Amino acid sequence: MKNHIFQVELNGHTNSTPAQFKDLKYLIRDSELDKLVADTFPLSDFTPNSNLLINGSKELLSYFEKVDEEKLDIIEELQNIEYIGLSDDKEIILRFNNEEYDEDFNATGVYDFTYDFLDNTFNMGKFSKFCITNSYNDILKENITQLFDKLPSLTKQYRLIKNKNKWFLRGLTSTRYNNYDNHLAIYLTLISLHKYSKEQNTTFNLEKAFLSDSEINIFFSQNETINIQNLGEVFFGVYVSNNEIKEGTFSLELRYTVVNEKGRNFSGLSNHVFNINHSLGIKNVKEKLSFSDRINELKNITVQHISNIKITKLTENQLYMIFKKIHSSTQKLSKEARDKAKDYYDTNLVNNTLTIIDAFDKFNEITTDVEEKIYLERIYNEVLKELNNK
Repeated sequence: MKNHIFQVELNGHTNSTPAQFKDLKYLIRDSELDKLVADTFPLSDFTPNSNLLINGSKELLSYFEKVDEEKLDIIEELQNIEYIGLSDDKEIILRFNNEEYDEDFNATGVYDFTYDFLDNTFNMGKFSKFCITNSYNDILKENITQLFDKLPSLTKQYRLIKNKNKWFLRGLTSTRYNNYDNHLAIYLTLISLHKYSKEQNTTFNLEKAFLSDSEINIFFSQNETINIQNLGEVFFGVYVSNNEIKEGTFSLELRYTVVNEKGRNFSGLSNHVFNINHSLGIKNVKEKLSFSDRINELKNITVQHISNIKITKLTENQLYMIFKKIHSSTQKLSKEARDKAKDYYDTNLVNNTLTIIDAFDKFNEITTDVEEKIYLERIYNEVLKELNNK
C-alpha cells in the first residue's frame, strides 16, 4: 500500500455500525460485468433495510467512497496516441486523440506504468529505464515516436484514473479480463460473509482496512474465540485483498490470532479460501464464494496445528530457523525490517529461551508496513505447519 495517489486507513471496533443491504446497491456500476454480478448475486434476495452480519461494514463503505476515484478503460491504437514526454517525476505522458472522446486529453503514468508500457509494447523496458536514469530524454523520445509511426494499428487497453481533474495511466490490461475491481470485490465479500455468518450463527467485525485507488486489504474477525488449554485464546477471521493493477487477483484467506495469558500474540494467514483471477467466469466465481465448508475445514486444521504447539521453550535451532526465514526474505521485507530482525535475534532471542508466541510477538515489532506484516503472518503459519510436521 505504498505510493498510491489516494489511500485511507480504517481501524474498526466491535460496536461499529453494520451496513444495510440497500447500501450495497451503490457498488454496482453500469458495466456489463457489474450487471452480471448483480444478476448472479442479487440484492433482491435480502430485505433492503436489514443489517449485514458484519459490524463496521457501514464505515467500510463510507471510507471506500473517499478513494473510489473516477476510472476509465480505453482500447486505443497508437495512431490515436501522441507521446508528449516525461513528467517532473520522470513518468511518461501520453495524449489521447480520438473523435469518440469529448476532448483530447493528456494522461501521466503512475506506479509502474512507464516501464510496463514501454516493455510490453516495444520490449524496451530496460532501455527506457537507462535513458530516464541518465536523462537521455531526447534519445528516448526519438525511439518512441518512431515506433509509434511504424506501428500505428498496434492496439492496447489502457486503465486510467482521474484525480483532481487530472488523468493518470495506471496500467495495461487485456480485453479478456473481467476486471473484478475493488467495488465488486467489496460487494461480493460482504454478501458472502453475511451468508456464511447466517449459516454458522456468527458475526464478523471489521478489524482494519487499508484502501487505495487501486488496491484493498481488509481484515475481518469473528466475535467467538476458541480456548486452548495451557496456551490461550484463538480468534478467527479472514483477510480480503484485491489489486486492480496488472493481473491482480481477488482473494480471501483464513486468518487467526493467538493470544496467551500474558497478552503476547501473533497472527497467521492460513491457506486461501478462494483466489479469483480476473479472467474467471461468473459461474466459477459463484462456486468459489460458497465457501462455508472450506473455511470450517481450514479452521479445524489450524486449531489442530495450534493445539500441537509446545508451550515449552523453542530450541536454538528452531529460533534460528524462524529468524532465517525472515532475514532471507529480501524481496518481501525491507533492509530496515531485516536488520531489526537480526538485532532482535542477536540481542534478545539467542540469549533467551522463548515460546513460539513470545518469538513471533517480538518479530512483529520489526515493521509497521501492512504488506510486510502480511508477509510475516504467512511466515508464521509456514513455521507452525513445519513444526507440526516434525
